[in-house]
Amino acid sequence: MSPPRAIAAAVVASSLAALVSAQCPCCPTCTACPCQPPPPCENGTRGEPITTTPLPQPLLQCDMNCYGSAAEPVPLPGGDGNGITAENIEDCRDFCYATDGCQGIVYGQGMCYGKKDVKTSKCQPGGGYVTELLTQMPFGTCNVMGDPHILTFDNPLGQLSDITQTVAGDYSLISSHELQVHGRFGYSSRFPAEASLTGLAMAGSLIQENTLVIEYVGGALGYPGFKVWWSGQPILGGFPATFESADGILRARLDNIDPDDISSHARHTIGGEPGSGSVPSFLFEVAPDIRIYCLIGQETMNTVITLRKLRSPMDGYCGNFDCKMEDDSLQALSDRKLENPIPAEKSLFKNSPAPPAEQLKKQGNVKSQNDCDPDLLQKAQKEVCANMPAGMKDACVFDVCASGDVKAGQEDALAETLAVEVGAKYSLFGLQFPNTFATSISWAASLFFVGAILTGMVGYGGRFSVFESNRESNRRQQSRPFLGTENDDALTDDEEAHLLGPIADEHEPIA
Repeated sequence: MSPPRAIAAAVVASSLAALVSAQCPCCPTCTACPCQPPPPCENGTRGEPITTTPLPQPLLQCDMNCYGSAAEPVPLPGGDGNGITAENIEDCRDFCYATDGCQGIVYGQGMCYGKKDVKTSKCQPGGGYVTELLTQMPFGTCNVMGDPHILTFDNPLGQLSDITQTVAGDYSLISSHELQVHGRFGYSSRFPAEASLTGLAMAGSLIQENTLVIEYVGGALGYPGFKVWWSGQPILGGFPATFESADGILRARLDNIDPDDISSHARHTIGGEPGSGSVPSFLFEVAPDIRIYCLIGQETMNTVITLRKLRSPMDGYCGNFDCKMEDDSLQALSDRKLENPIPAEKSLFKNSPAPPAEQLKKQGNVKSQNDCDPDLLQKAQKEVCANMPAGMKDACVFDVCASGDVKAGQEDALAETLAVEVGAKYSLFGLQFPNTFATSISWAASLFFVGAILTGMVGYGGRFSVFESNRESNRRQQSRPFLGTENDDALTDDEEAHLLGPIADEHEPIA
């Protein structure tokens, strides 16, 4: 018997021994009875059959391969931190459910990997693999940028065309029973006919009925013209400034922050070239598991919203987060009655100052390619935006034509180049090596799992409340800088050297 099989068999044997010592019930007809043969029945009376509770269905299934930085690996039984072989995805699920800390799986080509803290914005197309979330939802990222372009939770890399909404007003970015996020859009001197993001508001039971509002109110350009309120109280009045709510739900910061540490798309049209350094920005960490970054422009802002997918249904301009990018188009939003602005009385901005009058006055018409200066259009299509992915190329050309300046497109192209380069480096981890350490487990999968359930090894459902979990998270975060985990998309020199060095993959042990 191979060592991994011996480990699995030993765990099962100890589990069954514990059951026998606890007086195994009499159940001659049970298919799941752990006693072989079952004990005799007293006075000819049969005991109650052992029944097993069906496992819950996956919370979410995504046609993605979430390897490398897209998720934290969780060692599965018998694998010593490596992927293990499984005949089918059901066996793979069983081993994740039976493993402490395992929140989901990546399964494909007969290989099974345990995962936690999955970040869909860093996952790659499936390519024969599938990612399932079993006990905890994944993190996702929605980018709202420029005039405006919206990369939804399900289309973070711009594989399909982004959503472009050019009319001023308040729109629903995220709509659910537990959380609402509204975006305010208005016209600006740079984009006088195409509305850009000028404000963001969030509320809901998930954040204990508090309300966060960030808005450009005018009076000055740049960060002095932006104001922030937490449940009606102004915060972050100076520069730099920090704020933490008494209940620990919100930590906020206004400071010079490098957008490249947040997202490769964060600088879009207003943040300068990638690598050009830190710029005035807002950063909000909201319990539980919500991060909002706002890059401040002269009159507008870009925002990057990162959160765990909500358990309740969600929808809006940031998408429905179902791992299907095709249903996040503007037409799909229209079909779901979510395209139009929110009535003033229902807007989360209803108690905030009215936007500057000029942000509501459209000047000129939205420029299409037919309206674009021919020389400018050709330069955008053939030079500036030529090498961008199809989904982002149209947005780049639109920015050049709308602003009348190739600089807007050059910024887009540079940001996209950075994203592609980083993605290419991470994709080194996707190469599959011979399964030197792989272990065949399918023969023992069901037996191991039954033993695990009956001895309390499977903790599904035994979850802390979100605020208990967040308090623990806050205790861990107190020992790190405020931006401690925010630079997930950036590579340090050491990380880059590692990625460009000898290639490793998930079959190797976890250090």
